[in-house]
Amino acid sequence: MSTSPTAFSPELSPAVPRRRRWVFALPLGLLVAALGLGAAGAAEAPAARRKPNVLFLLADDLRPDGIRALGNPQLKTPHLDQVVERGFVFRHAYTFGAHIGSVCLPSRTMLYTGCHLFHNLGYGNGKTTTFPQAMKEAGYATIRSGKFGANPNDLCKPFDVNLNGYNSEVNANNIIAFIKERAGQAPLFLHMASNEPHDPQFATPEYYPLYRAQDLALPVNFLPLHPFDNGEMVIRDEATVPWPRTRENLTAKLARYYASISYWDAHVGRIIQALKEAGEFERTIIIIAGDNGLSLGEQGLVGKQNVYENGGMQVPLVIAGPGIPQGHSEAFAYLMDLYPTVCDLLGMAAPQGIDGKSLAPVLAGKAAQVRPYAFTCYTDVQRSIRDQRWKLIRYPKINRSQLFDLAADPHEMKDLAAAADQAPKVGEMLARLAQAQQEYGDTCPLTSPNPASAAWTPPPVAAEPAK
Repeated sequence: MSTSPTAFSPELSPAVPRRRRWVFALPLGLLVAALGLGAAGAAEAPAARRKPNVLFLLADDLRPDGIRALGNPQLKTPHLDQVVERGFVFRHAYTFGAHIGSVCLPSRTMLYTGCHLFHNLGYGNGKTTTFPQAMKEAGYATIRSGKFGANPNDLCKPFDVNLNGYNSEVNANNIIAFIKERAGQAPLFLHMASNEPHDPQFATPEYYPLYRAQDLALPVNFLPLHPFDNGEMVIRDEATVPWPRTRENLTAKLARYYASISYWDAHVGRIIQALKEAGEFERTIIIIAGDNGLSLGEQGLVGKQNVYENGGMQVPLVIAGPGIPQGHSEAFAYLMDLYPTVCDLLGMAAPQGIDGKSLAPVLAGKAAQVRPYAFTCYTDVQRSIRDQRWKLIRYPKINRSQLFDLAADPHEMKDLAAAADQAPKVGEMLARLAQAQQEYGDTCPLTSPNPASAAWTPPPVAAEPAK
């Protein structure tokens, strides 16, 4: 662990036992003006000429509706709501995919390297400057506190302070101490990599009573069981709720999940208050994202090992701060795009060789999108391709496709793949999927010569939930 050369004193121990088992892309000159840094900068104090701070809040298993202001009225997230309400929301943001069941690991690796999954299968190509390296080289004082969750964990080493806090209270304490020590000396890059709301949905006791299971609504596309074998039916995440899913066992998990988010929100609020007290809030860009999403009863699933909308790969993405308008976009975005986007916002050149695309043209209102489609994948059992209306999911091991008209069916409740009049659309989307695979270097066959059966039967007794 690296530490600062001065008096920074991190909280190394968790406060509770360890759990068991964006934005108006202004050109730099305009961003400087938005921060009140005029052409007379040479006569101003050095602090006034600093680049803006960046507070990057990354939550674990946070759904795209995991904040009240993002569309879930059942949640209580007052501090995060204030960020969302003054910021810019990307409605169609995703982690690119995963080659393992722990979707968070490749997700965070892609985020830190700016490279997609198939360039990261060797855990980073080692040829480009990583996100934390770039921030440090640009003169930022940097801290990461929270879950490591990248492979190798060396990707996190460039942070000046690099701590593994096991809950949001500890992580907030570490970041607040860093703000108090470093504010005014250099621009700050503050990365809170929260464990919450990952199962077992930790919160301190005062947050669980905020949500009563009997008061919570099931998702509109709730099913007791997924209708066929998607290739990952009984992995640990899916085993955290018994089969078949019921209102009782599902809403009990929802209550814990929401409590964990409210707990995280409270400690985000403490960090924001610390920035205000240090006189740094108005010059801070805030990014909110999830490392991956999570199904919570939709289509009978409760894990992140799927490619449905509002399922395992779709995430929230919000950016707020100086010069950034309130608004939203339907443009497709990946988490790996954050690296070049932040570089653009700060007037830094993104390194050659990364796959992420800057979202700055969308944020500046100069482009409606930076890519025409979203491709997502999970191991060798699921692939998907979508545009603004149509989505196709392919299950290569069972030679099955699903086709959804997202304009008419945003919750993916009516599979049109078998409809005779949709055969041309299925063929078109399969061809686009194959083109995307070629573009990204994905060699997974889309058809099996000996397909497995699509039928499945849940275990007679649910597996012991993960601790």
